Amino acid sequence: MSELKIKKLQNALKGVADYAIVNAGPNFFYLTGVWPLASMERPFFLIVPADDEPFILAPELYVPDIKNIAVEKILYKDGEDPFLILAKRLKKGTVLLDDLMSASHALRIQINLEGYSFDLLSSLMSKLRAVKSEEEVELIKKATSIVDKAFKKIVQEIYSGVTEIELAQVLNEYMMYYGADGLAFETIVASGPNSAEPHHITGKRKIRKGDAIIIDYGARYKGYVSDITRTVYYGSVETKFLEVYETVKKAQEAAIKFVKPGVEAREIDKAARSVIEARGYGPNFTHRTGHGIGLEVHEQPFLDSHNTLKIENNMVFTVEPGIYLEGKFGVRIEDDVILKNRAKRLTRSSRALITI
Repeated sequence: MSELKIKKLQNALKGVADYAIVNAGPNFFYLTGVWPLASMERPFFLIVPADDEPFILAPELYVPDIKNIAVEKILYKDGEDPFLILAKRLKKGTVLLDDLMSASHALRIQINLEGYSFDLLSSLMSKLRAVKSEEEVELIKKATSIVDKAFKKIVQEIYSGVTEIELAQVLNEYMMYYGADGLAFETIVASGPNSAEPHHITGKRKIRKGDAIIIDYGARYKGYVSDITRTVYYGSVETKFLEVYETVKKAQEAAIKFVKPGVEAREIDKAARSVIEARGYGPNFTHRTGHGIGLEVHEQPFLDSHNTLKIENNMVFTVEPGIYLEGKFGVRIEDDVILKNRAKRLTRSSRALITI
């Protein structure tokens, strides 16, 4: 249990809400250091009052998961109604519900807590989690070192006839070999015309000469993730591809250079987008410039055209501009960046074009 993080949440709750109900998952882990393996079939909550001690409401069969968390534990047996137990414990007020809570659990809470008002917990938790502690930064650095090591290996595994899914499986094995606890998300390998789809689902297409290959992957280490994308080329490079690749590379450099304390997230997006628009590819840059990483692969700060959140030291986020030419190819270059008065890349794999 992190008393400091609990206290920060309680301070944030004051004047806003009376309770936060945290679901088993990333927010629970952030506050307690435990990620229960419980099925979401059964309610499993950490309740944090603004002005009282937190407690856990959990199924009795998951005692081993929470035995080392130093808070009061209210356990229930199968057949008992945990929502009724919760209603008897709380006083009327405003409750913030974890955004990752199942709809059925959220509805049952609202039915049983008649007369309460409700809102989403992300309004507070996303801001708390956006600024990383030094301990969190070290874990993310480990996750980034894993993907860098894996990249050096995977470029040696590309040959005519290997399928996207075969290449992804080998890459996943390298990440596990270098110390990952798991994958941050499902690895994307998009080859040839598939690379023009930003979130292509890795498939059975065979890689062949003349393919651009986007490789988007991430490792999870002790709860924290990395996220990197590189675009490589198999065969003799066409002039059009080189032009697009250099444009994306310069857009990423412009965005990273613009990162500094107090800058709004949308301004970083604009810095990348302006470079791409100046080269005539504005309509082909179809997603935001980046997103925060931590316990989740997508969290604040989101580097999009509307986010006014100001960037602070120890925020960690991706910078990943891309250009996608439908039916032809796509290019995306993504790195994990931390702000320490100035931006520093945590992923260190070469951004120079690699041809195979």
